[in-house]
Amino acid sequence: MTRNVVLVVLDTVRKDYFDEYAPRLREASDCSFEGCRTASSWSVPSHTSIFTGELLHRHGVHAESFDASFDFGDALDHEDTFLGDLPNHRTVGLSANAYINSLFGFDALFDSFHDFSIGSHTNESLFPDGLTVQDYMAAAEADSSLRRHLGFLRAAAGHEKPVRSLANGVWSQVGHRFKDLPVPEFVDDGASTISATLTEEVTDDAGAPVFAFANYMDAHTPLRNLLQYDDSLHTAPNSWSSTELNKWELNRDAAATADYAQHYRDLYGAAIDYLDRQVTETIERIRTETDHETTVVVTADHGHNLGFAAEDGLFHHTGSQSEALLHVPLEIINPPEGWPETETGLLSQVELGAVVRRLANGEPFDDDHCDDHAAAETVGLLGTDDGTWGLDFDEAEYAHWNRMLRTVYDGTGSKFEWDSLGSQRRFRLDPNRPCWQEVSGTDIQTPGFARGRFDTAITTYKQRLGDETQDMAFDDEVEERLQTLGYL
Repeated sequence: MTRNVVLVVLDTVRKDYFDEYAPRLREASDCSFEGCRTASSWSVPSHTSIFTGELLHRHGVHAESFDASFDFGDALDHEDTFLGDLPNHRTVGLSANAYINSLFGFDALFDSFHDFSIGSHTNESLFPDGLTVQDYMAAAEADSSLRRHLGFLRAAAGHEKPVRSLANGVWSQVGHRFKDLPVPEFVDDGASTISATLTEEVTDDAGAPVFAFANYMDAHTPLRNLLQYDDSLHTAPNSWSSTELNKWELNRDAAATADYAQHYRDLYGAAIDYLDRQVTETIERIRTETDHETTVVVTADHGHNLGFAAEDGLFHHTGSQSEALLHVPLEIINPPEGWPETETGLLSQVELGAVVRRLANGEPFDDDHCDDHAAAETVGLLGTDDGTWGLDFDEAEYAHWNRMLRTVYDGTGSKFEWDSLGSQRRFRLDPNRPCWQEVSGTDIQTPGFARGRFDTAITTYKQRLGDETQDMAFDDEVEERLQTLGYL
């Protein structure tokens, strides 16, 4: 019997911090996968792997193929994603991610799509039950800024919540100015609006079962204090923001002080706690307001480095395939019969589409989804010299950050990592310490079973990409936001 399936992606949430700061979702879960690993270390390739079931060198979507002209609608065929195997489901997408949005054609995969992209400020709506700017803009056909503004005012005045709708419009224009004030911010990065819209979509009695994908971006940098956060979880001043240091100052210059690192980690945890409350309440509302059997899958597209020794002291996602980036949560709430309460084996997110299909069709879990030799890839920086924000990197330094990385697990508590510059490392893992790793060998030869997971040698693939050019002429507002997020 078909059922609703909601796939919630908590962007940038690593497994160990999820376990500590998301107790409500852990408690609500009926099936926990303790060994879920993502296919890459940042959003665009990892989402593509989730939807296609392929690693990066096969689907071809990664840092050196993604640019201002990129379009998911051109790169992916709907029928080649798991959505093509859900013909009886109405498919809905909701995303606050600056890449996984309509600007880059991700909406083409769905019957309907709600864009809460933080590439603009349209997600920052004071009142989710009022008309939001992004919903109006998705339907607007006006050919000038003035006509769009006047059109929004007319639409807001005619909305069932006119005052709240007008307040949303005003906030979209002036809200960013409040970010520089030494007070807690009171508008999140889309979580409340996504939750309200997701509930409405899933509980809409349209007859057909629903598959809904929702990306929540609130745990991603920039990190700062929100009024909605639990103050007992951090001591960061209201004026503090992770943007005090950019990713190169953190990773190249090791500029993080002890206080900076503590505020960074605490606010990251507070953001996950906030998402835990938001998503748990949303699940409860959905289950209360619909009679259709609904399964919710909660995971993350990748984790986040927080400057710990196990992450080589790195922050963010750049130049790394640490366990902090690859080890992510996977919780299933209300699965059909035949799903384990806890699964400790490795499950790569390239299998997540197959998992969703089984859930949608009410089928039991298949052990073949687990993979002792799960694999992951990361391919360079986003955009040639722009990838270093114009900093003065020498050739060797740039090559290091722009290298390609591959990782394969051996199923016995170790993983192998090698890169396009010839470095090879073996790491020891601990099943009782999520996101932890320790180097156990550097003078090694990566075993054949690991290299055999890939169709093309890493140096061959990387060299082939070097002959290609990228269009880095992003819209000014999008480029500014991508820099704030730490991708450019």
